[in-house]
Amino acid sequence: MPTRREVEPVKRQLRAGARRLAEQLAPTVMASISDVPRLRAEVRQAQQRAATATKRTMALRHRVEKLERRRHAAAERQIRQLQDRVASLETELRLERQLNRHVAEVIDVVQEVLLPATSRDDDLLREALDRYRDSF
Repeated sequence: MPTRREVEPVKRQLRAGARRLAEQLAPTVMASISDVPRLRAEVRQAQQRAATATKRTMALRHRVEKLERRRHAAAERQIRQLQDRVASLETELRLERQLNRHVAEVIDVVQEVLLPATSRDDDLLREALDRYRDSF
């Protein structure tokens, strides 16, 4: 049985011969085979770039979602403040209307009292005074 030292040079010669034969018979295949390590490295680089891009995309998505939550919360606060302000203004408007009604009734009473006694209608005066008293 031949030893390993004796077999190795024979293997190298056979491989070299096989390579020469393959290059003559299929030169494009041999060129492609020699490109495999370079192509593998390019694929690894592309995968790393894709992973980096995915991480960046996820980070940007997270930031956008955070900003949207903040803007939504700020908008809700502003809406609540505006609703409170509208309710307050409606209350003030109702009170102003009541006050205007009372002022109009007082004006009616004063007008009746200040009219000359001959042209004054006592029933109308009593009715105006009653309305004024009832409004309180």
